[in-house]
Amino acid sequence: MLGVSIVLACTVIEGFAQVFLKLSAMPAAVGVARYGWITLGIGFYVFEISLYTLALRLLSVSTAFAIGSLSFVTVTVLAAWLLRERVTATRWAGIVLILAGVTLIVAHA
Repeated sequence: MLGVSIVLACTVIEGFAQVFLKLSAMPAAVGVARYGWITLGIGFYVFEISLYTLALRLLSVSTAFAIGSLSFVTVTVLAAWLLRERVTATRWAGIVLILAGVTLIVAHA
């Protein structure tokens, strides 16, 4: 269960890394602010990779990778919440399917 928890934490960290990199690409981010967002994004990715490597000691790579697909969910939710991006009904349906698939995988992990 520890490995699953670590991979879940990785998906949230990756979601924030993606949001930070998106913020660096927005027109309002200029100069130091742009590089600050980039630095945060890269820092979060380095941290996420370190945690994921630890999780691979506890889980098979096929299980960890499948659970990692939850990053699609976290990125979508964070983008809608923090960046005010519009999420279509089709994308929400896809998220439901991802959640169902990961639930099946975790039940057997």
